[in-house]
Parts: sequence; structure tokens; C-alpha cells
Amino acid sequence: MSKILDYTDVKAGDEAPVKSLKVDQGLIDNYAHICGDYNPIHVDLEEAAKTIFKGTIAHGTINAEPILEAIGNYLGTYWPTEGTKVDLQFRSPVRPGDTISSKIAVKQKKPKSFIKAGAGKNTLICDISAVNDKGTECVRGTAEIVVP
Repeated sequence: MSKILDYTDVKAGDEAPVKSLKVDQGLIDNYAHICGDYNPIHVDLEEAAKTIFKGTIAHGTINAEPILEAIGNYLGTYWPTEGTKVDLQFRSPVRPGDTISSKIAVKQKKPKSFIKAGAGKNTLICDISAVNDKGTECVRGTAEIVVP
């Protein structure tokens, strides 16, 4: 585990270190076994080939994994802290063979005093995305990251 992020050291424009994930059909199949989502678009090569995607695509939560891992590593907590909110838009499918990488940039800091009474947590407002190895943006959104 790395050192816990010091909120006072963070500035607007800072970027979290990139995290990447190589997606293959084995990862997609294993995820289907874990979550129970056996939609043919994810796990049936023949049926998925007949769709507009022309092959299988990863579950949406797989696409978000490098972003979540990057948030946790940036904070030094391994995974996003309780109260963190992530709002995503899926822009392009992730396919077997893609490597997707996170991009997280701090837009704004919200110190405890600017947050609703009782919340009492420092928060970072960040732009987030995941881009595949071809440069295509797969996921885009924002995150309100609670800093421990």
C-alpha cells in the first residue's frame, strides 16, 4: 500500500498515475461467471459476431476498472474511499485485445467547509476517462473523490 494522499498537496490540474488493463475473452468470461451476466454480446462469439459490434465486448464495469484502480492508488487506499461518486458515460465498446488506460485529472478541490453540513470530508472533483490502445475514448465522466 502506498502513502495516503495529503489533500493539502493536491492542486487543480494534477493527474493521477495511469492504470491499464489488458482485456481478453478469458477476462470477460471470468467476469460473467462472477457477476452472472451471460449476455451473448459478452460471451457468445458466434452470436456476438451477428450484432452491430461484430464480436464480443466487455461488460461496462470492466471498462471502469482501470479508473477505479487509479483512484484507489492515487489516494493510497487501494480502492476508492467510501462516499466517492463516479458518473460515467460509455462512449465506445471495449473488445478482446484492447488495452484500456485511465486518465484522471483534478478539476477542483472542495474542502470540508464547502461540503454539506455533517459530511466533513475533503473532496476532489475530477474528469475521468478510459482510452484504448488505439486512442479511442471508451469511457468518460466525472468523479467526486473523498480524500481520507
